[in-house]
Amino acid sequence: MSINTTIIGFTGFCKSDIILYLSRILYIFGEKIAVIDKSNEQELSFSVPAQTSEDRLEYRGVDFYLGCQNTPLSNLPLNDYSVILIDFGVNSETYEEVKLLKVLFIVTDCNRHHTIPLSLWLKNLSTGIDSIRIIRDIAHGKIRPRYIDSLLQAGQFTNLLAKYEFPLNDVEYSTRLLTQYDDIFKFTKIPIDYRNMLVECITEILDKDRRKTLKALNKAQIGG
Repeated sequence: MSINTTIIGFTGFCKSDIILYLSRILYIFGEKIAVIDKSNEQELSFSVPAQTSEDRLEYRGVDFYLGCQNTPLSNLPLNDYSVILIDFGVNSETYEEVKLLKVLFIVTDCNRHHTIPLSLWLKNLSTGIDSIRIIRDIAHGKIRPRYIDSLLQAGQFTNLLAKYEFPLNDVEYSTRLLTQYDDIFKFTKIPIDYRNMLVECITEILDKDRRKTLKALNKAQIGG
């Protein structure tokens, strides 16, 4: 990989749409993008219209490397990319590669079968990586973000730059599902707080101009 390549990681669950949205926006910016799925779940393979393979797959201008849960990054031809997005899931074989990241997105909903495996993965991190914590699909009731944070303890094992919390939203959830079913997906109906998160992440992490980011986002949202 080039020393100028920005590498962004994602751990946890319910994150495929975030990765896909960011890849579309950055592609419109003119970045050369690679998305690598090193998770055990391989959820991204259900959003890319091809069988899972370790070979490079070009999908709408973005290169996808699927089935890479046991493949070292050094074995992949990554020298030509300006931005690499990596889905780690909670794969315990990926800790060394976390050290290469500019930032790690920590993503989960409130399901215990997600929060507990994620918390165990975070506890084994050996580096104080910068991170962004996202809790999604928050329902009214007893289980609130503060309790999920007490399980994750993300601030103890990473340097938290930002926290985002999104309530359960039927329209957003329906839009999220379309990334698995539509070859050319649109995400015009995502809530404003989700949209703002995408803008903030791109402008802050990649130092992009806000006006140009909004223009790229608008084009990506309508299927660009």
